[in-house]
Amino acid sequence: MTDCLKGKTLVALGDSLIYGNLLGNEATWPNKLGKKHGMIVYNHGINGNTVAWVAQGGSKKPMCERYVEMEDGADYVVVLGGANDHRLNVPIGADSDETASTFKGALNLLIKGLTAKYPRAKFLFLTNYHRKNSLNDLGLDEAAYVDAMKTICAKWSLPCFDNYRNSGLSLLNPARAAWADEGMVLDGKPNRHFSEEAYDWLLPLYESLLAGL
Repeated sequence: MTDCLKGKTLVALGDSLIYGNLLGNEATWPNKLGKKHGMIVYNHGINGNTVAWVAQGGSKKPMCERYVEMEDGADYVVVLGGANDHRLNVPIGADSDETASTFKGALNLLIKGLTAKYPRAKFLFLTNYHRKNSLNDLGLDEAAYVDAMKTICAKWSLPCFDNYRNSGLSLLNPARAAWADEGMVLDGKPNRHFSEEAYDWLLPLYESLLAGL
């Protein structure tokens, strides 16, 4: 069977769940995918990064602004976000928003910019995972940001995979967290990030999604 990913260029944009948190890029599934298929991979994950602009507490530029600094010529573009927007109380906004200070508005700006930058690339948006059950100061749970991303991606006809409900990994499940939580593996204290074994476990899922685009 022909390897449709072989030699392709993948650009990933996201937060610590793409960057690798304490483990770094080499442990993450995008970089492992690249090695497996001889791909060129540029990993633009940043710990603590948001999709939207945040007045206080955001980590550097939000994704809706820093995508312009990414390499040209990508064949595949992967975007993962929402966890820090939830944590830092970013308003969801309306479907028609194009303001960087709401989650839906920032997603609209990001998608408009990314599709202009990569008009022929294949896109895969990834929602946040099931990591917390708490509400933020706006009274919103993580699922609100998951559903908002799915709604905006549908508006632009872009595939969006629901990690929260369908990845198979809830870091709130003690049986999963024992081996999949980075903190549990490193020092026994959960930090709601992925271990290298978890990235290996997730790799076939995203490999199949990208190959099917």
